[in-house]
Amino acid sequence: MKKKTKVLMIGAAVAAVSMFTVTAFASTTNTEGYKAFKEVLKANQMSEQTLESATLNGSFTVKVDGETVLEADGTAKVKEAGIQQSVSSDFDFNLMGIERSGSVYSSGDDKLYLVDETHGLHYQVVNLDDEHTGRYHEQQEEGDAEHRPMNKAEEALLDYLVGDLKDDFSVVNHANGSKTITVDVSKEEVPLAVRLLMDVASAAGKDEHQHTIAAEAEVPAELELIKDIPFFQGFEELNLEEQLPELTKDAAIEHVRLQLTVDPDNRLQGVKGELEVSGKDEEGVTHRVKLEGAGGISSINKTTPDAYDAAGKTAVIIDAEAFQD
Repeated sequence: MKKKTKVLMIGAAVAAVSMFTVTAFASTTNTEGYKAFKEVLKANQMSEQTLESATLNGSFTVKVDGETVLEADGTAKVKEAGIQQSVSSDFDFNLMGIERSGSVYSSGDDKLYLVDETHGLHYQVVNLDDEHTGRYHEQQEEGDAEHRPMNKAEEALLDYLVGDLKDDFSVVNHANGSKTITVDVSKEEVPLAVRLLMDVASAAGKDEHQHTIAAEAEVPAELELIKDIPFFQGFEELNLEEQLPELTKDAAIEHVRLQLTVDPDNRLQGVKGELEVSGKDEEGVTHRVKLEGAGGISSINKTTPDAYDAAGKTAVIIDAEAFQD
């Protein structure tokens, strides 16, 4: 299906931005600014702070040819206790005019509660696996990277990625000791390596498109199972093909802006980003897709997730095993 192609293109764009971001940050005539950025990398790599709980918030917007296709935002409270994780979150989104809002609660057992605020309905999802209930195996923790300083080889590689970008990197020091680091780069300043990566992604996306046309009519069994749930109804009527065109030719990054906020100890507190990509669809029509996002972390080790209140409520049971292969 075309979903695979969209995932491929998005993944390539993310990879390109990742490579681009490192190059952009490393490229500055302000030596002190570059040093400050490396200090942020080192601080987060060396941090031995135990993250037991936190509040996360974020927002995301997708615009195609100037028209907003998707708007989403939410807040999540997370807390770990041993190998279990409790979570509560509130979210809402608008996808091409269809608005939804809801809440999710999980206390680390084999069930999860979903509250459909849009329709005033409650669901209890049972028989979830460990990955979705917040239970984690100890071997995952054992595989965590050890806290160590950036070695000379890693620092040399970062320095090597300095490109032709000179004046696009800036850092602002605030009175409370925090910093705001910003990079704003236009199409002409995008490094050659990133442009080549986008060309490869565009070619791969076109090839994938040609191999998946026959599968477009197939509807995954999972989607058939949720058609009767009001929260998910209406989306099948959307013309995603028209509103979210696949860029299968001449894909290019037009503009990138990334802003990081760090505390006095150089630990990341928030991030804002913009990515604008252009390209042609299968019919040769040029489109511009703009992604905007922001996120933050607060109340570290001071967060307690909200618990689901079942009093006076009737929850419809959804068996997660029905969605497994």
